[in-house]
Amino acid sequence: MDITILTVSFPLDVETSSEIQALVRKSEALESINYDQVLNLPVITDPLSKGFAVLAYAGDEVIGVITAVDMIGIHSYEWSALVHHDFRRQGLGHALILELQRNFEVRGCESELALTIKESHTGAAFLLKEGYEWNFSEATLKSENRTVALNSEVDIVPFTSERQDLTRILMSAFGDTEDEVHTMIEFNVSNPSRHVFVAKKQGEVVGTVTAVEERDTLWITALATNPSHQGQGIGSALLAFVQEEGFRKGSEEVMLDVEIDNDKALSVYEKAGFKPVLQVDYYVKTPTTI
Repeated sequence: MDITILTVSFPLDVETSSEIQALVRKSEALESINYDQVLNLPVITDPLSKGFAVLAYAGDEVIGVITAVDMIGIHSYEWSALVHHDFRRQGLGHALILELQRNFEVRGCESELALTIKESHTGAAFLLKEGYEWNFSEATLKSENRTVALNSEVDIVPFTSERQDLTRILMSAFGDTEDEVHTMIEFNVSNPSRHVFVAKKQGEVVGTVTAVEERDTLWITALATNPSHQGQGIGSALLAFVQEEGFRKGSEEVMLDVEIDNDKALSVYEKAGFKPVLQVDYYVKTPTTI
Protein backbone atom coordinates (compact mmCIF):
# COMPACT_ATOMS: atom_id res chain seq x y z
CA MET A 1 0.00 0.00 0.00
CA ASP A 2 1.32 3.44 -0.96
CA ILE A 3 1.73 5.83 1.98
CA THR A 4 1.99 9.59 1.55
CA ILE A 5 3.51 11.86 4.20
CA LEU A 6 2.87 15.58 4.12
CA THR A 7 2.95 18.63 6.41
CA VAL A 8 0.09 21.07 6.98
CA SER A 9 0.48 24.30 8.96
CA PHE A 10 -2.01 25.42 11.61
CA PRO A 11 -4.79 26.24 11.65
CA LEU A 12 -6.02 22.99 10.09
CA ASP A 13 -9.20 22.95 8.07
CA VAL A 14 -12.27 21.10 9.30
CA GLU A 15 -11.76 18.14 6.95
CA THR A 16 -8.15 17.49 8.03
CA SER A 17 -9.07 17.91 11.68
CA SER A 18 -11.89 15.39 11.25
CA GLU A 19 -9.51 12.88 9.64
CA ILE A 20 -7.18 13.15 12.64
CA GLN A 21 -10.13 12.84 15.01
CA ALA A 22 -11.15 9.61 13.27
CA LEU A 23 -7.69 8.12 13.87
CA VAL A 24 -7.79 9.21 17.52
CA ARG A 25 -11.23 7.67 18.09
CA LYS A 26 -10.14 4.35 16.54
CA SER A 27 -7.06 4.24 18.78
CA GLU A 28 -9.13 5.16 21.82
CA ALA A 29 -11.53 2.28 21.12
CA LEU A 30 -8.64 -0.19 20.90
CA GLU A 31 -6.46 1.09 23.74
CA SER A 32 -8.89 2.92 26.07
CA ILE A 33 -6.50 5.89 25.95
CA ASN A 34 -7.62 9.39 24.98
CA TYR A 35 -4.94 11.23 22.98
CA ASP A 36 -6.82 14.54 22.57
CA GLN A 37 -4.76 16.45 25.12
CA VAL A 38 -1.24 15.41 24.10
CA LEU A 39 -2.10 15.95 20.43
CA ASN A 40 -3.53 19.39 21.30
CA LEU A 41 -6.64 18.63 19.25
CA PRO A 42 -8.69 21.52 20.71
CA VAL A 43 -6.26 24.12 19.33
CA ILE A 44 -5.23 22.76 15.93
CA THR A 45 -8.07 24.60 14.16
CA ASP A 46 -7.64 27.83 16.15
CA PRO A 47 -6.64 30.70 13.80
CA LEU A 48 -4.24 31.98 16.47
CA SER A 49 -2.41 28.65 16.92
CA LYS A 50 1.16 28.36 15.70
CA GLY A 51 2.49 24.99 14.61
CA PHE A 52 1.93 22.19 12.13
CA ALA A 53 0.81 18.61 11.65
CA VAL A 54 2.74 15.85 9.90
CA LEU A 55 0.23 13.44 8.35
CA ALA A 56 0.59 9.95 6.91
CA TYR A 57 -2.12 8.87 4.47
CA ALA A 58 -2.95 5.43 3.13
CA GLY A 59 -5.32 6.33 0.36
CA ASP A 60 -7.76 8.84 1.86
CA GLU A 61 -7.28 7.66 5.45
CA VAL A 62 -4.97 9.24 8.01
CA ILE A 63 -2.96 6.40 9.54
CA GLY A 64 -0.38 8.46 11.42
CA VAL A 65 -0.02 11.98 12.76
CA ILE A 66 2.34 14.25 14.65
CA THR A 67 1.05 17.59 15.90
CA ALA A 68 3.66 20.18 16.93
CA VAL A 69 2.51 23.35 18.71
CA ASP A 70 4.55 26.50 19.27
CA MET A 71 2.28 27.60 22.08
CA ILE A 72 3.32 31.24 22.48
CA GLY A 73 5.32 31.79 19.32
CA ILE A 74 8.91 31.59 20.60
CA HIS A 75 10.05 28.68 18.37
CA SER A 76 9.63 26.24 21.27
CA TYR A 77 7.52 23.24 20.27
CA GLU A 78 5.59 20.56 22.11
CA TRP A 79 4.69 17.56 19.99
CA SER A 80 3.15 14.13 20.16
CA ALA A 81 2.60 11.30 17.69
CA LEU A 82 -0.02 8.65 17.05
CA VAL A 83 0.15 5.79 14.52
CA HIS A 84 -2.75 3.50 13.59
CA HIS A 85 -2.46 0.20 15.45
CA ASP A 86 -2.22 -1.82 12.22
CA PHE A 87 0.76 0.22 10.95
CA ARG A 88 2.98 0.22 14.03
CA ARG A 89 6.47 -1.33 14.02
CA GLN A 90 6.73 -0.82 10.28
CA GLY A 91 8.90 2.30 10.31
CA LEU A 92 6.04 4.75 9.86
CA GLY A 93 6.70 6.48 13.17
CA HIS A 94 10.35 7.00 12.22
CA ALA A 95 9.31 8.47 8.87
CA LEU A 96 7.01 10.91 10.66
CA ILE A 97 9.86 11.90 12.99
CA LEU A 98 12.16 12.60 10.04
CA GLU A 99 9.57 14.95 8.53
CA LEU A 100 9.05 16.54 11.94
CA GLN A 101 12.77 17.28 12.31
CA ARG A 102 12.94 18.66 8.77
CA ASN A 103 10.16 21.07 9.68
CA PHE A 104 11.91 22.07 12.89
CA GLU A 105 14.99 23.05 10.88
CA VAL A 106 12.97 25.01 8.32
CA ARG A 107 10.92 26.80 11.01
CA GLY A 108 13.88 27.71 13.23
CA CYS A 109 12.93 25.52 16.19
CA GLU A 110 15.01 26.40 19.26
CA SER A 111 13.71 23.71 21.63
CA GLU A 112 11.33 20.76 21.60
CA LEU A 113 9.48 18.57 24.08
CA ALA A 114 7.92 15.25 23.10
CA LEU A 115 4.77 14.24 24.97
CA THR A 116 3.32 10.83 25.68
CA ILE A 117 0.68 9.53 28.06
CA LYS A 118 1.96 7.42 30.95
CA GLU A 119 -0.38 4.53 30.08
CA SER A 120 0.92 4.43 26.50
CA HIS A 121 3.84 2.03 26.90
CA THR A 122 4.33 1.90 23.14
CA GLY A 123 4.67 5.69 23.10
CA ALA A 124 7.46 5.69 25.66
CA ALA A 125 9.28 2.82 23.93
CA PHE A 126 9.01 4.61 20.59
CA LEU A 127 10.52 7.83 21.93
CA LEU A 128 13.39 5.99 23.61
CA LYS A 129 14.12 4.16 20.36
CA GLU A 130 14.15 7.50 18.50
CA GLY A 131 16.79 8.94 20.83
CA TYR A 132 14.68 10.78 23.39
CA GLU A 133 14.94 10.55 27.16
CA TRP A 134 12.45 11.26 29.95
CA ASN A 135 12.71 14.77 31.40
CA PHE A 136 9.71 15.36 33.68
CA SER A 137 6.05 14.44 34.17
CA GLU A 138 2.90 16.45 34.76
CA ALA A 139 -0.42 15.43 36.25
CA THR A 140 -3.61 16.83 34.78
CA LEU A 141 -6.13 17.62 37.51
CA LYS A 142 -9.84 18.25 37.12
CA SER A 143 -12.47 19.97 39.22
CA GLU A 144 -16.13 19.56 38.40
CA ASN A 145 -18.23 22.60 37.56
CA ARG A 146 -19.39 23.97 40.92
CA THR A 147 -19.82 27.20 42.80
CA VAL A 148 -17.29 27.90 45.58
CA ALA A 149 -16.84 30.39 48.40
CA LEU A 150 -14.52 33.29 47.51
CA ASN A 151 -11.96 34.95 49.77
CA SER A 152 -13.29 38.41 50.62
CA GLU A 153 -9.80 39.63 51.60
CA VAL A 154 -8.40 39.11 48.09
CA ASP A 155 -9.64 41.16 45.15
CA ILE A 156 -9.22 39.44 41.79
CA VAL A 157 -9.67 41.66 38.75
CA PRO A 158 -8.83 41.58 35.04
CA PHE A 159 -5.25 42.56 34.20
CA THR A 160 -4.90 46.13 32.92
CA SER A 161 -1.81 48.19 33.78
CA GLU A 162 -0.04 45.92 36.30
CA ARG A 163 2.63 44.72 33.84
CA GLN A 164 5.65 45.48 36.05
CA ASP A 165 4.22 43.67 39.07
CA LEU A 166 3.00 40.79 36.92
CA THR A 167 6.41 40.41 35.25
CA ARG A 168 8.20 40.28 38.58
CA ILE A 169 5.82 37.66 40.00
CA LEU A 170 5.96 35.41 36.92
CA MET A 171 9.76 35.62 36.65
CA SER A 172 10.06 34.57 40.28
CA ALA A 173 7.53 31.74 39.95
CA PHE A 174 8.76 30.12 36.73
CA GLY A 175 12.39 31.21 36.38
CA ASP A 176 11.77 32.77 32.97
CA THR A 177 13.61 35.79 31.62
CA GLU A 178 11.95 39.18 31.41
CA ASP A 179 11.64 38.88 27.63
CA GLU A 180 10.06 35.43 27.93
CA VAL A 181 7.52 36.70 30.45
CA HIS A 182 6.68 39.71 28.28
CA THR A 183 6.12 37.40 25.30
CA MET A 184 3.82 35.19 27.38
CA ILE A 185 1.84 38.18 28.67
CA GLU A 186 1.43 39.58 25.16
CA PHE A 187 0.26 36.20 23.87
CA ASN A 188 -2.27 35.81 26.68
CA VAL A 189 -3.75 39.31 26.50
CA SER A 190 -4.02 39.24 22.69
CA ASN A 191 -5.85 35.91 22.56
CA PRO A 192 -9.63 36.28 23.12
CA SER A 193 -9.90 32.80 24.64
CA ARG A 194 -7.34 33.68 27.35
CA HIS A 195 -8.18 35.89 30.31
CA VAL A 196 -5.44 37.26 32.59
CA PHE A 197 -6.34 38.20 36.16
CA VAL A 198 -4.40 39.75 39.01
CA ALA A 199 -4.98 39.27 42.72
CA LYS A 200 -4.72 42.30 44.99
CA LYS A 201 -4.59 42.56 48.75
CA GLN A 202 -4.98 46.02 50.23
CA GLY A 203 -4.18 47.43 46.78
CA GLU A 204 -0.94 45.47 46.32
CA VAL A 205 -0.59 42.98 43.45
CA VAL A 206 0.03 39.64 45.14
CA GLY A 207 -0.72 37.04 42.47
CA THR A 208 -1.96 36.21 39.01
CA VAL A 209 -3.72 33.53 37.02
CA THR A 210 -4.75 33.04 33.40
CA ALA A 211 -8.00 31.23 32.54
CA VAL A 212 -8.13 29.62 29.09
CA GLU A 213 -11.43 28.72 27.44
CA GLU A 214 -11.14 25.49 25.46
CA ARG A 215 -14.46 24.09 24.26
CA ASP A 216 -16.37 23.07 27.42
CA THR A 217 -13.27 23.26 29.66
CA LEU A 218 -11.75 26.20 31.50
CA TRP A 219 -8.00 25.69 31.95
CA ILE A 220 -5.93 27.26 34.72
CA THR A 221 -2.42 28.33 33.70
CA ALA A 222 0.29 30.79 34.78
CA LEU A 223 -0.91 30.73 38.39
CA ALA A 224 1.66 32.47 40.59
CA THR A 225 1.88 34.21 43.96
CA ASN A 226 4.18 37.00 45.08
CA PRO A 227 6.91 35.22 47.12
CA SER A 228 6.43 37.63 50.02
CA HIS A 229 2.76 36.65 50.27
CA GLN A 230 3.00 32.88 49.97
CA GLY A 231 1.22 30.90 52.64
CA GLN A 232 -1.49 33.56 52.94
CA GLY A 233 -4.15 31.78 50.86
CA ILE A 234 -3.54 33.77 47.67
CA GLY A 235 -3.15 30.68 45.49
CA SER A 236 -6.29 29.12 46.95
CA ALA A 237 -8.17 32.36 46.32
CA LEU A 238 -7.07 32.36 42.66
CA LEU A 239 -8.13 28.72 42.25
CA ALA A 240 -11.54 29.41 43.79
CA PHE A 241 -11.97 32.43 41.53
CA VAL A 242 -11.39 30.43 38.34
CA GLN A 243 -13.64 27.63 39.60
CA GLU A 244 -16.37 30.21 40.12
CA GLU A 245 -15.65 31.65 36.65
CA GLY A 246 -16.09 28.16 35.20
CA PHE A 247 -19.42 27.81 36.97
CA ARG A 248 -20.54 31.25 35.76
CA LYS A 249 -19.53 30.50 32.16
CA GLY A 250 -21.21 27.09 32.20
CA SER A 251 -17.97 25.15 31.65
CA GLU A 252 -18.26 21.42 32.26
CA GLU A 253 -14.96 21.29 34.16
CA VAL A 254 -11.95 23.29 35.29
CA MET A 255 -8.54 21.71 34.64
CA LEU A 256 -4.86 22.38 35.24
CA ASP A 257 -1.44 20.77 34.87
CA VAL A 258 1.18 20.45 37.61
CA GLU A 259 4.52 18.65 37.82
CA ILE A 260 4.04 15.41 39.73
CA ASP A 261 6.90 16.12 42.15
CA ASN A 262 5.44 19.49 43.21
CA ASP A 263 3.93 18.15 46.44
CA LYS A 264 3.12 21.61 47.82
CA ALA A 265 1.07 22.62 44.79
CA LEU A 266 -0.61 19.20 44.56
CA SER A 267 -1.75 19.54 48.17
CA VAL A 268 -3.26 22.98 47.49
CA TYR A 269 -5.06 21.76 44.37
CA GLU A 270 -6.44 18.64 46.02
CA LYS A 271 -7.79 20.70 48.93
CA ALA A 272 -9.52 22.87 46.33
CA GLY A 273 -11.32 19.82 44.95
CA PHE A 274 -9.05 18.93 42.02
CA LYS A 275 -8.46 15.26 41.27
CA PRO A 276 -5.84 13.66 38.97
CA VAL A 277 -7.16 12.26 35.69
CA LEU A 278 -4.05 11.90 33.53
CA GLN A 279 -0.25 11.85 33.61
CA VAL A 280 1.73 13.23 30.68
CA ASP A 281 5.44 12.39 30.41
CA TYR A 282 7.79 14.84 28.68
CA TYR A 283 10.87 13.73 26.77
CA VAL A 284 13.83 15.65 25.34
CA LYS A 285 16.22 14.73 22.56
CA THR A 286 19.23 12.90 23.97
CA PRO A 287 22.34 15.07 23.44
CA THR A 288 24.69 13.72 20.80
CA THR A 289 28.13 12.84 22.14
CA ILE A 290 30.98 13.91 19.92
